Parts: sequence; C-alpha cells; structure tokens
Amino acid sequence: MTRAFMYDSLCGMVYRCEFAGLDEYGHAQWLNITPGEEPKTLDDVIEDEDLGDTRFFLIAMADDEALPDIIAKVLGKVMECPVTELGADLAFAIKRMKQLGVKWDKEPLELEFRVFENRHGQRRGKYSFWVEDKQDTMCFIADIDEFDDLHELFEWIRTYLYALEVNAKIPIITKDLRISDKLRQEARKNDLGMFNHVDEDYTYLS
Repeated sequence: MTRAFMYDSLCGMVYRCEFAGLDEYGHAQWLNITPGEEPKTLDDVIEDEDLGDTRFFLIAMADDEALPDIIAKVLGKVMECPVTELGADLAFAIKRMKQLGVKWDKEPLELEFRVFENRHGQRRGKYSFWVEDKQDTMCFIADIDEFDDLHELFEWIRTYLYALEVNAKIPIITKDLRISDKLRQEARKNDLGMFNHVDEDYTYLS
C-alpha cells in the first residue's frame, strides 16, 4: 500500500494518508487514515469540514524523510493560522508529526525574513513579515499579517525559530533580515540581534 503524509494549505494540519486510486477524472484520491479520525478521502475532509478551496501538499512518502524546508513550510502554515498560543500550536504540530511517524532530514536551513510596514494598515495590519528559503528562491515559507506592534512581530519570529531549532531540531545556519531603515531604527536591539545579517529593504507594499 502506498502511504504518505500530507498537510493542508489552511492551517498546516497533518494527515497520514493511503493512496485510494484515481477518480473518474484521473485525479489521485488519498484516504485519511490518521489514527482517531474517521477514514475518508481528503476531498471529503474538505467538503465535510467546509474548508473551501483548501489544498493538500505532500510532506513525504511514508518510507522517506521529509526535507527540512517542508517542515518549515508546515510550521509556517501553523503560524499563519494560530488556534491558541503560537508556541503551543507549533509544539503541537511537531508532536503530531512525530506521533504519526513523520521523520525529517536535519540538514541546516538558511532563512530570510522580510519585515515591512503596510501602507494600508486596515487591510494587513500595520506590520507584516515574510519567510523565505535562501537556498531555494522558489520556496516561499510563510506570509504573516496583522501586527500593530513591531516587537510582537519579532517575538513571533523568535518563537518560530525556537520551534524549528529546539523542538524540531533543525539547525538554521543563516538567519537574514531585510527591513527598511525606518523600521530598523524603531526595532529593539535584542530583536535585531536574532539575525546573522540585517540588510536594508527599499521596497514596500502599496
């Protein structure tokens, strides 16, 4: 039987799945076989739980190790959609993956964070940040909105890095920050001190 681990594009929920063949349109059908949950296809999960246009992405096949940037993406999705407290949500996601049998490579990551101020705060909050994989320009990890306090934003980054490095035990050898000179002057020294390099960002969102 072909088995794999998937995560959803909404909140990074992880599922253990089994390949159930192709539907009439030739699309792969995956059956959710997560212990303690009702066995149903992922399409049925979307419909029954009213998840809208949620999609599912592969973490790894059951016999393979996941790449560290995929684990970073799963946790990025959790960070985009926190349920309770961010640190607890990230710890729960890692615990769930381990319980389901997900294993991952411990190769080091190189991450870049872009922190910026939104011109139209009512749409995205006053501040936002992005996370990207420096080793793969096509790997966009997370997009986090709705911060009114710059220090709180950096606390989220700190919590995310802790989850990756301490809970998931994935080394991060490069932590770069791109930020405008204005926000750099407003940021606390201990927040900027999290990063290996701090570069000026001349772009912004309209």
